[in-house]
Amino acid sequence: MKGIHFITLGFFALALIPEGAWAERGEVVETLGNGAINWSKGIILAKGSGAPPRDARNIAQARLMTERAALTDARRNLLEVLKGVRVDSSTLVENFMVKDDQIRLQAEGFIQGSVEVRSLRRYLSDGAIEVTVAVDLAGDFLSLMLQAAAEARKGVEKPPRPAVMEPKPEKKAPPPEPPRPPLVGKPGPTPSPPPVAQPPIPPPAAAVLEKKPEPPPPPAVPVPEKKPEPAPAPVRVPEKLLPRPADLPPFTGVVLDARGLRMKPALMIRVLDEGGMELYRGQYVPQEKAAQNGLALFSRDLTAAQTHPRVGKNPLTVKGSKVNPANPSDIILAEENARKMAPYAQKGTFLEDCRVMVVLE
Repeated sequence: MKGIHFITLGFFALALIPEGAWAERGEVVETLGNGAINWSKGIILAKGSGAPPRDARNIAQARLMTERAALTDARRNLLEVLKGVRVDSSTLVENFMVKDDQIRLQAEGFIQGSVEVRSLRRYLSDGAIEVTVAVDLAGDFLSLMLQAAAEARKGVEKPPRPAVMEPKPEKKAPPPEPPRPPLVGKPGPTPSPPPVAQPPIPPPAAAVLEKKPEPPPPPAVPVPEKKPEPAPAPVRVPEKLLPRPADLPPFTGVVLDARGLRMKPALMIRVLDEGGMELYRGQYVPQEKAAQNGLALFSRDLTAAQTHPRVGKNPLTVKGSKVNPANPSDIILAEENARKMAPYAQKGTFLEDCRVMVVLE
């Protein structure tokens, strides 16, 4: 099969984890409550425990009920860990669950499909059982998050409700003024008659003959309005001008060295050049492949990342320059490294299959 589900390798690797530990050496693990996010395997884990009930009829029933209680407790803790997973540096899974009940229900159903890591089961001296459950972040869940993030970026808002026109109050005619009483007292001075208007003196006939009619004004020429010029957008090289994938150096993946940049691991990362041009997570990465494989895995060891099966036998290694201040899950490459990666930002390359590893400090 051409599509490789890299994340499922994490479940096989769990057998190598020492009992009571969350991860192996060099892995990026973020502990949350009674669980953890393993960014190197793309999985989340959580512990739960159950005590033997007193009303059990026999030992077998007590063991079964204890296991069931431990799994219920572990999955409840797993849901809390899932809420704390970063979709990007500023958005948690919990943010989508709060806004959309459908996402919340699907996430809760997703947790019910988690599996127990039997190598991490512990039997305590008092008869209690401690179990660890794990679930893959890729697949249906990541597809759900990608869709929710895409809808959030569109910013679709419900149309505003039409305003209700309130009837305006009718204007009432002002009441008639009461008649004024006659003045009592001495009569005032008699008003003088208004001056009689004198008729205008006509101008001399010679002046009338010399006055010529003025020519009509020229018609106004419409001046086109100058529209504001839009801000220049980053220029992306058309795919038809890029080298064909067959003509590119035969790299099988890319290792992004982000050590010292304080990058935050997240489900959705981006790689940009200094001009803001998106080199990874563009239109050439199909959503189904991003959901199936995950956009990237993380490591704390450069050699381990370069030899990881995800990036193949001949990966390209580039050093990140900085992270996006507005989104610390975005890596920015300097011009030289951006030129190395830019030709692969098209269909038919290893980036389309999400063969990306990120190295953190």
